[in-house]
Amino acid sequence: MEKMLEKLNTIEEKIICTLDLMEIAKSYCEHNFDKGEEIVALNSLITVLIERQKELVDYIDDMV
Repeated sequence: MEKMLEKLNTIEEKIICTLDLMEIAKSYCEHNFDKGEEIVALNSLITVLIERQKELVDYIDDMV
């Protein structure tokens, strides 16, 4: 059981790190919104990914 908890914590840490990086990328997109349609599409994609990562963190928290 301890080993599983350790693995879940590691997974959660990695998800949070990825989430932080996506938040930075989203912020970049928002500040460069006028650079074209690519940035707008990327911003939309990052927004969806952030929501999915948050759901995973919540799911892991519920398991622990």
